[in-house]
Amino acid sequence: MSLYRVLLTPRSAFHLGERGIGYEETSELVHADTLFSALCSVWTLLFGEDAVRRDLLPDGPNWEPPLRISSAFPRAGPVRFYPKPLLPSPDGDATRWKEVEWLSESLFIAWLGGARVPQFTFVHDGTVALAEAEREKLAHDPTLPFWKTVRVPRVTLDAVSKASELWHFGRLHFAPGCGLHFWVELRGLEDRFWTALRLLGDVGLGGDRSAGHGLFDVEFRQEEPPWKASDSRFVTLSPVYLPEAQAGVLLRNGCAYRLEMRPGWIGAAQPSPYRRKAVRLLAEGSVLTGSTGALWGGFVDVTPEGVPDLPHRVYRWGYAFPAGVIRP
Repeated sequence: MSLYRVLLTPRSAFHLGERGIGYEETSELVHADTLFSALCSVWTLLFGEDAVRRDLLPDGPNWEPPLRISSAFPRAGPVRFYPKPLLPSPDGDATRWKEVEWLSESLFIAWLGGARVPQFTFVHDGTVALAEAEREKLAHDPTLPFWKTVRVPRVTLDAVSKASELWHFGRLHFAPGCGLHFWVELRGLEDRFWTALRLLGDVGLGGDRSAGHGLFDVEFRQEEPPWKASDSRFVTLSPVYLPEAQAGVLLRNGCAYRLEMRPGWIGAAQPSPYRRKAVRLLAEGSVLTGSTGALWGGFVDVTPEGVPDLPHRVYRWGYAFPAGVIRP
């Protein structure tokens, strides 16, 4: 397998579905299962539905996926951010880190290794911890937001009565030079993967694509991971489906996890009016017990019951993308 670091540079705002009353919420990250589903959609456009089944979907009990993919997290220029792991803070001062949601890469590595935390500062209203050495790499003023979520008012008119109804739509904007990043480990299919990802950048990722949301440019290069391997514990950088057979290994003493409900619409080359089954996944940043060299998680069948004429089963991606924890 080859590991690649991928940078996404936005060409428009994003709407990344998040649980809320309506469409007013948007996430600051692209979950790996969302990213994989979007790739399947453009894979269909490029290579056909048979190719999706053959290349990407499970085929028998001994089948292994051709890739492992992390969620896409925010970045500011060359500085990459990761979710704060569910580990005790290295300096033992939990209160100090209470409001932090994102760690710059060198701080993230320090948390994984339990090493001395480098000098850092809190930015982004205290939700981002940024190492001083990484701050110097920024062309962007760190006192200004790297990204921002805004709610845009919209109006719907009733087709019969012409009565108006106000509602709000969430949009995620990135400052110039900022965007998203993720990791992908590929076993073959490199040419098809990069072609599909570039097309995804042109058709859009997330919601409201017909209005121009979710467009981006792609850069990638092969790179070694900044964290170390571990035989005992890891932090997952993607949502994980927990098969019953793996629970006894992944949830041993020393684990810490957060569950997240993942609902959604059935996506395909053609629009679908149906929702897939909701499923609870272990969220990014969860600490699980197990080796980073093993394959954890799996696909989960979320095909809704009683829906006629679905051409195929519906799956949600739920494989872990592990970063080794080497601290006691």
